[in-house]
Amino acid sequence: MKKKLFAAAAGLLCAALLLLWFCGFLPEKAAIRAAEKYMENQLYGEFYKAEYAEYSPAHDSYFVYFSGGPNPSGEMGTTRHIGVYYRWLPFFVWYDSINPG
Repeated sequence: MKKKLFAAAAGLLCAALLLLWFCGFLPEKAAIRAAEKYMENQLYGEFYKAEYAEYSPAHDSYFVYFSGGPNPSGEMGTTRHIGVYYRWLPFFVWYDSINPG
């Protein structure tokens, strides 16, 4: 009886995770988290705060928008966007508006 209950609970959990993945909720949150981890390792990255993420069908990836940090010349209050490719795990950053190269 316990095995059937465990199997049913595991099946419901897997179904819920798949639903959240394909509706776009989990990829968006994972893209934001990957961009935040990337920003932690960048110069002045601690000053930026993630505002929102949006999916770009032209690039087939998410762009996460940050605000509040300084640009390379030292001006505060600038924005920065990070491109995060999410199709396959692990997620990776492929574009940074301050360091596009």
